[in-house]
Amino acid sequence: MIKAHELNFDNGEYVFFNIDLFSSKNASEQPWYRADDTAERNAQARKAYEALMTVTLRKPTSDEYRAFSDQVKDRALAMFPNFTYGEDEVNSFVGAFHDAVLLYALALNETLAANGSISDGAAITRRMWNRTFE
Repeated sequence: MIKAHELNFDNGEYVFFNIDLFSSKNASEQPWYRADDTAERNAQARKAYEALMTVTLRKPTSDEYRAFSDQVKDRALAMFPNFTYGEDEVNSFVGAFHDAVLLYALALNETLAANGSISDGAAITRRMWNRTFE
């Protein structure tokens, strides 16, 4: 984005897209900021980032997700004592995968309870559509 600024591409005529699936909370709040850079370059980057649209995962903020994140970190620490997550919550993909497995299990159990087949992907998938669960 600094190069875009240097080329005057942050003048309102151009737009940039970024897909960012792995940034931590801190990195996504001020993606233009670099602690080891000058105030001038950070200001230039901040202006340039006004022309950038970042598509990212929604970061869960509920108390339930924080509790889930803490449980994952506790289990990881017990299984792998030399690994640490630090202060950040676990990656959103961990929670999304957990929820996907639960959703699949709910739909599969309902399909089997209705005398359906474990290999009937269409029936299982229909039970997953437009659904919420706790």
